[in-house]
Amino acid sequence: MHYFEEHLPSEERNAIPYLSTTVQFLDYISDHYGDSIALSDQNQAVSYSELALRVSRRRHVLEELHLPPRCNVGLFDTNTIAAVEWFLALTTAGYTAVMLPSALSEAVLIHTVQHYELKTIITGPTLIEKTNSLSIPIVPAYFIERNGSPYAFVTKNDCAAIFFTGGTTGTPKGVMLNHGALMRGALNGTYRDGTMFGQTMVAALPFTHVFGMVFSMLSGLYTGSHMAVCGNMRDLFKEMARAKPTTMIAVPGMAEMMLTVAQKRGVQALGGRLKLIICGAAPVPERLMYSFKPYGIRVLSGYGMTETANLVCGNLEQETHPDSVGRQYPCQEARIVNGELQVKGDMLFSGYWKDEATTRAAFDGDWLKSGDLARVDEDGFIHIIGRIKNLIILGNGENVSPEEVEEVFYRSVCVQDCLVSETEIAGRPAIQLEVFPIDDVTDETLEQEMKRISDALPTTMRPARILIRHEPFEKSASLKIIRKK
Repeated sequence: MHYFEEHLPSEERNAIPYLSTTVQFLDYISDHYGDSIALSDQNQAVSYSELALRVSRRRHVLEELHLPPRCNVGLFDTNTIAAVEWFLALTTAGYTAVMLPSALSEAVLIHTVQHYELKTIITGPTLIEKTNSLSIPIVPAYFIERNGSPYAFVTKNDCAAIFFTGGTTGTPKGVMLNHGALMRGALNGTYRDGTMFGQTMVAALPFTHVFGMVFSMLSGLYTGSHMAVCGNMRDLFKEMARAKPTTMIAVPGMAEMMLTVAQKRGVQALGGRLKLIICGAAPVPERLMYSFKPYGIRVLSGYGMTETANLVCGNLEQETHPDSVGRQYPCQEARIVNGELQVKGDMLFSGYWKDEATTRAAFDGDWLKSGDLARVDEDGFIHIIGRIKNLIILGNGENVSPEEVEEVFYRSVCVQDCLVSETEIAGRPAIQLEVFPIDDVTDETLEQEMKRISDALPTTMRPARILIRHEPFEKSASLKIIRKK
């Protein structure tokens, strides 16, 4: 029995089959969950049966456009019910959904249309002005026909979606995920400690990010859960008060906000039913787990990449392995080569759009090179140490992982965010630490705490310069701190 299956109730271990295309997926969830609520927002609720019907009617809009078969179509919207329906409509009609981040400027959008050969763009009402200068047809996201259109014939090897990745330092690349990889990622996201069915979740992570669409949305629909769609992070707590979630998928920055609200206003401000937060996309501070415990909320972490349809491993035993991202999901393999984590399985991407050289460089045979330094402990739990490309090489030749140093400082109750980077002192490379404190922590207290932690570190890991920030770090759409080279 696999690690993740061991933690499920016995009656649920074989309850969900692997469905290798979104066509099979949509058929399955509409048949099995019928009148249960699939999606809701402040204005409407859509059942699973209605979802299948509405997706069919949106496919009819696409049919009327007479697009070339299997072409690329941009999806340019914030988190909305329509965005979920369009994603399913595009992929079940045989097209590739190119997920365009809402932050794209008009100039970048023009380049993206050309490079990704988009034939049309489905655009939400808040973004439509950015498409005014485009020469391709623009379809407002609210368009829906009275009649439906059938599914296209698709296989697990057909490209379903392109998501952008670049981490926090690189140039964004278009990651092509076929149906099989996308749905393997969605199935992996259903595994958790305890029942997977009938949860209520607020989907606030951007759907244009693989963590938001695959783990925060498709995995929830896979289990018949109620997915409350949050279109703006500023409305997160209003949406949590309305939907009363039992489970949340979050990045650490989002979990920090929830913790602050719970501490100031009480756990009822999170809806009153929250029992589990699954956190990823960035290193999860160990203190988050302990800080939520008095509220009866467990925090579990995981690890993944856009290139792996999000999920590589997850930790269901955070209390006993607090600094680990867990163990690998079913039907995939992992190994460590020269300190680097490598993985393979049917969750892997098909390649980077129009970039064969970078695609080849990403693989060692069938194994995807993650670019992350890792180790596996005696219990089989994976520990991410840092990114290879972020390594700081000191004057004595020592290689230091910024993330490994950051992890130590994140354990402090005084630290909200921190960033380790390379600096230069007396003409030699050195380690610099920037710290953004928790509310109400004075500079004097923080300085003393940082010195205490620094003095306990090995000499090679000690920051030579510590800077206190009074403004938050610049972050990406997924709330990761942006590392600037």
